[in-house]
Amino acid sequence: MRILHVHDQAVFQGGVEQILFDTAVGLAAQGHPQALLYSGRTTDAEFVSPFEQYGHELQIVESFQPDAILMHKVADTGRIDALTAALPTAHMVHDHDLVCPRKHKYFPLSLKACNKPAGISCYTHLCCVQKSPPGATLPVSLKGTANVIRQLQAAQKVSRFIVGSRYMKNELVINGIAQDKIEIIHPVPAALQTPAALPVSECREILFVGQVIRGKGVDLMLKALASLEGDWHATIVGEGSHLPACRQLAQQLGISERVSFPGWVAHEALDAYYRAARLLVVPSRWPEPFGMVGIEAMARGRPVVAFANGGIPDWLGHGKTGFLVPPSDIPGMSSAIQGLIDNSELAARMGQAGAKSVASSFTHQGYLDQIKQQMEQMI
Repeated sequence: MRILHVHDQAVFQGGVEQILFDTAVGLAAQGHPQALLYSGRTTDAEFVSPFEQYGHELQIVESFQPDAILMHKVADTGRIDALTAALPTAHMVHDHDLVCPRKHKYFPLSLKACNKPAGISCYTHLCCVQKSPPGATLPVSLKGTANVIRQLQAAQKVSRFIVGSRYMKNELVINGIAQDKIEIIHPVPAALQTPAALPVSECREILFVGQVIRGKGVDLMLKALASLEGDWHATIVGEGSHLPACRQLAQQLGISERVSFPGWVAHEALDAYYRAARLLVVPSRWPEPFGMVGIEAMARGRPVVAFANGGIPDWLGHGKTGFLVPPSDIPGMSSAIQGLIDNSELAARMGQAGAKSVASSFTHQGYLDQIKQQMEQMI
């Protein structure tokens, strides 16, 4: 089985590229040749290493002769039309770009998650007003839904869709994609094969790992921390545009001496932070397409407290591997965190349950097997 991956980039940028890379490596190791069609003009030597061929011209279809196409993020609707007309094509929808002009899937004024299809709601909730790029004359600009509608129309020609959660499946359905064309496959990276469950931490340490942008809700977490009783410490691992505001908020709340902001940390260095932590917090206000950081914490034996946004309920068992809190419920999050930092036995029990859940239901090999099965069925 020869698979042509299609993506806008040929360099590592984030989780999407890591999953694409891990998929290509895994399938190539099983004897299935892989190729990459990309739109950019730059490549990363490591990123393109699993592919027998790679390039940014459609001629690669003739030279590589794929049996099927696996699209990831593709902005060029003309390219989508050409590929879907030529070969069986699956579209792996990694995030909200296909259906949301803001790409964040939460309203800019209320900051609540959006459950509407692309269309009139994008205007009535002012999602069409967006921050202008650097150097623009005005601080904001208008962006309509025309491009999203074109993307959805082109996507209708895809043979099947692959999404990471029930939430993402529903998101496609409300935007007109037929349910029987959508498969849920949890996107588990290869790196998750290596972490081992750690013993419960005796420290009253609380951890966040991720981008520090408004959608990730670090400000909501800080407000929840401000209500905690007793001794505790929190570490916010990550960088992003909301980091200065979060540092300032910690000072305003009077907890700056209890919160550390080490910035970006290499993935291989995260074990030290997980080892010290009693629990991980996932305070996202945007609907997580899946929420891989929670799986990474559970694999290390750490319970998770998270807002029940997006795909998080697919992997977090409330009262078993952590606590699900209603979206943006700051007192509820504070109470759940307090319960775990005050009870190391509960944290250990939930951490062990989480590690078992990951080992049985969220493995990279299981992900690869499902991708392979879907591609073979489609062919």
